[in-house]
Amino acid sequence: MTFRTASTALRGPVHARALATTLAIATALAAAVPAFAAPSPADDATPAGIRPLVGALLTGTIGSNATTVTNPDGSTATGSLSGRYEAFAGAEFPIDPNGLTLRLTAGIHTSANFSGGGSEHFTRFPLEATLWYPFGDKARIGAGARYAMRARFSGAGQGTSDGLNATPALILATDYQLLPHLRLDMRYVYERWEQASGDDLEGSHWGIGLTAIY
Repeated sequence: MTFRTASTALRGPVHARALATTLAIATALAAAVPAFAAPSPADDATPAGIRPLVGALLTGTIGSNATTVTNPDGSTATGSLSGRYEAFAGAEFPIDPNGLTLRLTAGIHTSANFSGGGSEHFTRFPLEATLWYPFGDKARIGAGARYAMRARFSGAGQGTSDGLNATPALILATDYQLLPHLRLDMRYVYERWEQASGDDLEGSHWGIGLTAIY
């Protein structure tokens, strides 16, 4: 499979050092943020326990970042690498009694069908680490890192398994408590995909969805 946007070749297997970079970013955030957290009278209290979670997001982009791919059989398909559906599961780990938490998740993110490609779509499996800090009674802000593994095309493009090389992505997010165990999530992810030529393909996206935290 080749790309006709900025290059005709795709990078090979995912680099382990990129995943190590993502984990290093998350570790640095976890170490640095408590130093900036405002002191609280409850600082000596015991933080809440680990909380498992599941969630789903609808993702996309405001602008157009359509990419045209050429499949092994010579057919072409056009679509966005930014959307469209994401599901994830993981847990939140308390760091400080003032409400600072670390969220670790693993998920699946798949695009809508590409035009001209029948059922062809783009799938990847992101690992994410985000820090969340409360403001007000129900809202929180978050920031973190993401690394999408095993990026591949399905359908007519299934002959290419590791067709794109992911890079560590930046996550900026906020959420709001709707019910005791249900939160509305909103986020922006700055994400790029590398080609063998060194050129990048746009994968940045907005997301909105729901997370159930137990």
